[in-house]
Amino acid sequence: MLWKYTERLSQINFLIKQKATGCPKEFAKKLGITERAWYKWRDSLVNDLGLPIEYCPINRTYFYKEEGTFEMGFRKLSDTQKSNISGGNIFSNFFAHCTFSSVSHFSFASPYDIVRRY
Repeated sequence: MLWKYTERLSQINFLIKQKATGCPKEFAKKLGITERAWYKWRDSLVNDLGLPIEYCPINRTYFYKEEGTFEMGFRKLSDTQKSNISGGNIFSNFFAHCTFSSVSHFSFASPYDIVRRY
């Protein structure tokens, strides 16, 4: 089931990046879902994941209003990247005196973009 969602997210991302979604009804048809289901997906992507998805009625397509990449999957870290990881009790005093807002940062790229890099 997870694979199905991953594939759908990849397809959504790819079509949005290509600005080839069509209107909501056409986009839903391309995804093999109902238009109502697409709106639920869109709301989750925008509200839960913070993806900057917009619709242009003139061009009849969805697009990302910011440049970036959306990545899913596992990437092995190099030794250099591993050595730069820190965590644990070092930050416990710092975090005890901080308040946080729910801001998420995401980048948008299709798995096809990721595979080409490696």
